[in-house]
Formats: sequence, C-alpha cells, structure tokens
Amino acid sequence: MLYEYLKENYILGEPIFTGDIDIPGMTEENLRYHLKKLADSGSICRFEPGVYYFPKTDIFGERMSMTPDTVAVHKYIMRRGKRVGYYSGYTLANRMGLSTQIPFTQEINSNFAPALVRKTTIKNRQYIIRRPVVEITEENAPVLQFLDCLKDIEKCTEIEPEKCGKILTEYARKNGITKKKIDRYITNYPLKIYKAIYETEVEYVSS
Repeated sequence: MLYEYLKENYILGEPIFTGDIDIPGMTEENLRYHLKKLADSGSICRFEPGVYYFPKTDIFGERMSMTPDTVAVHKYIMRRGKRVGYYSGYTLANRMGLSTQIPFTQEINSNFAPALVRKTTIKNRQYIIRRPVVEITEENAPVLQFLDCLKDIEKCTEIEPEKCGKILTEYARKNGITKKKIDRYITNYPLKIYKAIYETEVEYVSS
C-alpha cells in the first residue's frame, strides 16, 4: 500500500518527507517500518532521517544521488507544488544580479521555518532559514522578494544604488508589482526601506 501511494504521489528525484505522507490507518511507527523495508530492498533511497526519494538514473543507468539544494527547495520553497518560501539575503541579491558575490550559506525565507532564524545543515550544505514577515503565497512572493531586496540593499550589494534601482525596476515590471501591492506589505518592513526606495529611484507600476 505504501509503495503504491509513493509511486502515485512522487516523481523521480523528488524528496519524500515522512511528515507529508498521509495514509489513513497507518501509524507513524508503521510508516517508519515500511519505509525502512522499502529502502533496504532498494525500492527507494534514504537521503537522511525522514527524507527518502525514488532515484533518477544517469545515461549509464547508475543511480543519481539527490542534492541538498534539491531537498532545501522542496522543503522550504516549493512544498508539494505549493509556494511556501523564497531565497533571501545574500542569496537573493546574487540571484537578482544585485551582487556578484556567491554566498557559501544559502538564505531562505519560509513558512516552514522552525524558528525566527535558524541555521541548519542538510548533508554538508548550510542554510539560514527565516520566518517571513507574512505568510508566503504564490501571489505575494515576488512582492516580498522585491521588498526584501530593498531592505537588505546596503549590506547585500556592492553595486551603485542607481544600477540596483534599474534591476529592481525591471523585476517589478516583469512581475506586475504595483503600488497597491507594495502598500499592502511595506508596513511590515523597517523604515529604512523608504530610504532605499529613494536612493535607488526604483519604479513600479503605479496602479
């Protein structure tokens, strides 16, 4: 029963978190027992405690290991296809083109953050997981990322404010970020964000 459930609900290379498995009548103890049996038989692979997966194979037919970044994305950013987080801090600045520095520690804001700020390790990869100012959804994630960039712009970028403003203006236009959307969330951010808006001369859709 468990194997059929997993095959129906998970694709190759997708992390399987034991906490997400919901089979009526199956206890947590039973679940752990059957997952171990499947892993021991080679039907699934165990990544770390509480995380399993169906492995992909390379062109030679060899099983491919799952990466910590894949686990982090599925655990903290896109949980079962639902947006629950986004990259933040130095990681976001680099991805947005606001910084050329590649951070060693990935930073993520997530609804699944276990604390206000928590440093965690997935295998040999370090992550900083933070709680967002409001619950993250597919609709508000671009706006929150936009505001996070402005909030952290002094510490996370070495680029001139005007160039940052142009990058963020392009991002705002591409994602349809309006003044109305900004006003809905900006009060959750420190006052220095207004200074960043002024100095970068960033623009967003007026209505």
